[in-house]
Amino acid sequence: MVTYEVNVMGSGFSYALAIAKKDLITQMRKRFEAFSMFLFAIIAVFVLGLVLFSSTFIIADSPTRIQVMTEIGSGMLWVVVFFTGMFGFSPVFISESETGTLKGLSLAPIPGWSVYLGKVIYGFLLMGLVEIFLVPIAMGLLGFAFSPEISPLFILITFALGTLDLAAVGAMASALTMPAESKATVYPIVYFPTATTALILLVEITRMLAIGLPIIGPGILELLILLSGHVFAMVMLSAAVFQFTLTA
Repeated sequence: MVTYEVNVMGSGFSYALAIAKKDLITQMRKRFEAFSMFLFAIIAVFVLGLVLFSSTFIIADSPTRIQVMTEIGSGMLWVVVFFTGMFGFSPVFISESETGTLKGLSLAPIPGWSVYLGKVIYGFLLMGLVEIFLVPIAMGLLGFAFSPEISPLFILITFALGTLDLAAVGAMASALTMPAESKATVYPIVYFPTATTALILLVEITRMLAIGLPIIGPGILELLILLSGHVFAMVMLSAAVFQFTLTA
């Protein structure tokens, strides 16, 4: 019995990786869509950078101006990532729903959670690829940098948890909007409120990392633990909602 469950889990993860690979290949073949996603992120960062620069230009005190740009710019980064993710991987779910691909996956002899996990992995990798190029550009245009006292590993963990949370919410939002006729309109309405909690936590954690607050001190570690709990809760909830909608 134990061996059977292990085999099922192993096969389920294999199916999930195969689904994620298929989605990534499909997205990369549509070079215009991938380029549009990255272009949207760059334009958003550029516009926000101009707004931030012009609004802080009147501050004569240079250290104060740098601090203001650091605190606001680090938060704007996640706002761009948030909307870029919504703009980037929502068309894939919508097109698969309209063409019947997701319905076909529900009829295939694979666990429902494998389909969901594959979508989450796809969203996580897609957003992660964008963040690799976006974060350095955003740091330059938005005028902030992470404190050298903060371990790069801790920053990587924060971004990994945040990206995983947004990908999980995105998969759940896609499942909830599958029965809707105007999926492109309903998707942002579902995605935005369910991802707001994670967005607030990520903005605050990133701000603390940028201004150099100690990790062990009060505030930042508690927020990271809270974010980890939110990720776990959203993954479990999203998996249940996705499987129910897929088999309905």
